[in-house]
Amino acid sequence: MAAHHRLNGFKPESALVDDCAFRTPRLDEFEEVVSKAIIGHKLTPLHRGSDFDCAFAFNGWKELCIFSMSFGRPLTIELDAEEADDRIGFSMTSKGSCDLLWKGRRYKNDGSRGLTFSSGPPKALLFGEDCVGLGMVMSRHRIAEIGAKLIGCDIGEPIEFEPELRLDDGLGRSWLRLVQYAAGEISNPHSFVRQIPAARLELEQTVLTGFLLTHTHTYSRLLHQPQRAAAPHHVRRAEAYIETHFSEPLSLADIAAEAGVSARSLQNGFQDFRQMSPMAFLRAVRLQHAHLALLKADPALASMAEIAVGNGFSHMGEFSRLYKRAYGVAPRETLLKKLRA
Repeated sequence: MAAHHRLNGFKPESALVDDCAFRTPRLDEFEEVVSKAIIGHKLTPLHRGSDFDCAFAFNGWKELCIFSMSFGRPLTIELDAEEADDRIGFSMTSKGSCDLLWKGRRYKNDGSRGLTFSSGPPKALLFGEDCVGLGMVMSRHRIAEIGAKLIGCDIGEPIEFEPELRLDDGLGRSWLRLVQYAAGEISNPHSFVRQIPAARLELEQTVLTGFLLTHTHTYSRLLHQPQRAAAPHHVRRAEAYIETHFSEPLSLADIAAEAGVSARSLQNGFQDFRQMSPMAFLRAVRLQHAHLALLKADPALASMAEIAVGNGFSHMGEFSRLYKRAYGVAPRETLLKKLRA
């Protein structure tokens, strides 16, 4: 993933934007140069004696950068493990396809699908011969700041995103157009983004807002809840408390005390502004977190019961019933689908 500082040895065209463009037929040169912008990695050709045309381009700043790479031949990129940090990455291809191996699962990355992932565990990318990869790296902290403003309350826990995003439906196509626009503006030497700090900030906010609105994450329900702006403070405070403590055995009295109102006032506030009770909102939040956990879990290591309990459910029958009503399948089917993939 791209670094958040100016790359040593590269000359930025603008004080507001860092730039790098590099091309070589040698994999060792490519590894050395790109390691200044990407974590330690190893390039392994899939066929011996292949001639490579390695190309890399990078434009951006600490909170938002975009890079592209291609090789002209199939190969594997093994990315080293790294400490989890502030970065969130989005990956897609502008041509061809590649696969991502991450956390024991294989994801397809092509024109119809993009991938969102964070730093941490090792990863491997399997590049096809004609693949041109496009990556975007964003600040998790800035995403949380913008998300808190959109939701209208503080975000207590880190935002976790589902890995896969369709790019061939309405929201996906909208996000794709935004990425392409941002890439063009950031790389254009005559754009306002490269000359005016306010313009750079505006583009950054637009991209990160689009990222939050088009991707599924742990705060999606809050973000898309109707009438959120009109909700009173005690309702928003209760929601923030639920989001942070959803895995704990919460009662209506606990939530009302944290919100600073009576249980009756809290009930009325949720019914008026969220069209559900506080406890129904709590169940919905728990279901969403459990759903994400089931999608990410290794079925050989995790059990449905462990995931249910870890996300606040103590009764397996109720959990299965609520989950199937919300997602159309039993939770065990979600957990085991990786084995059938």
